[in-house]
Amino acid sequence: MTKVSRRAALAIMAGGVASTGIAYATVSSLSDEDLVRVTLERYFGRLNMRIEHLQQFVLEFQKRNPWIFPNTKLGDAVTVLEALKLGAARRFLPEQKKEDLRHFDRWVIAEFHMLTDYARRSSPADPVRFTGWQPCTNPFANLETQQDA
Repeated sequence: MTKVSRRAALAIMAGGVASTGIAYATVSSLSDEDLVRVTLERYFGRLNMRIEHLQQFVLEFQKRNPWIFPNTKLGDAVTVLEALKLGAARRFLPEQKKEDLRHFDRWVIAEFHMLTDYARRSSPADPVRFTGWQPCTNPFANLETQQDA
């Protein structure tokens, strides 16, 4: 039988309390920008985007789609897992949570293409900028409403 000294037991307890405190501080400091950034970086790789442009994008995204964001606990968990490169852990979530995250991912990617200049940059090294909603510039688009005949 192995004996644990009082000092070793206190050191283990102190380590557990410190780790819990660090984990809580990390999770409580996460924001919606962090969730959006890790989601976009999951699909596009490292983004060259200033924090101001990311914040503007997230504000506009929330304004246009307030129901899309996953709940806070799920969002924080996904942010931490993606930051630690453990995104494969999503497969252990219940089906409804996985569907919510897929739905969120699709909307974020679609809005990212519409609200930023990601696809219109001249080179991948150029920074991504928030441009806001751009009206249709297709000269062949038919913007008139259809009349029932």
